[in-house]
Amino acid sequence: MSASSPFPDVDRDELAAAATNYTVGTTLLLENERVRVWDLTLLPGESTPFHCHRTTYFYRCDSGGRWRVRSAEGEVVQGKDAAGEVTFHDLAPGEVLVHELTNVGDAPLRYTTIELLGPR
Repeated sequence: MSASSPFPDVDRDELAAAATNYTVGTTLLLENERVRVWDLTLLPGESTPFHCHRTTYFYRCDSGGRWRVRSAEGEVVQGKDAAGEVTFHDLAPGEVLVHELTNVGDAPLRYTTIELLGPR
């Protein structure tokens, strides 16, 4: 990942630090040797910092709402999740996903994210 930012509103240092920012939610709810469980709550217009997913994970949308995801490489995707919708991201060993999430809706957006850490 380059230290330069593809987005004029993103600080180069934040993007450079994203590769080691493993805080993928707003509140860590549980961590043990097998899972890490996060709450992620964003008010309208709020964004997470760019952060790095390094394990397979899934999330459940608790509230429903509209979002925008920007990747470290400059890709922008917008979408909408319904309350109760579950999405699974399978990352191969050594694969990472660096991005930020923005609430582009008009109500709070809330997810529960579960990172899978180890073998059964």
